[in-house]
Amino acid sequence: MSTTTPGGGLYSASKAALDHVTLTFAAENEAITAYAVDPGDMRTDMHQRWFPGEDISDRPLPETVVPRLLGLLERRPPSGRYRAADVPAVRDDVEAGV
Repeated sequence: MSTTTPGGGLYSASKAALDHVTLTFAAENEAITAYAVDPGDMRTDMHQRWFPGEDISDRPLPETVVPRLLGLLERRPPSGRYRAADVPAVRDDVEAGV
């Protein structure tokens, strides 16, 4: 994402602030676990608006990231910042509700 895109700077700053608030909250409250998650680039309307004229069809659809977020919740690692691409996806039987 480019900070030269109108609103890009504020968007990036707010994401960074949310990461820091999440990690600070977890550090100051040992009874809870908190995750800041970077879902990575996705094929969304917002992403396309930020890269007009570019083909973003190689980016994953948002729904393909959800199994990784569920995998994070299933595994319950320590509080921290995680990249969705680094988290193993939830098992198929769990995803299907079996």
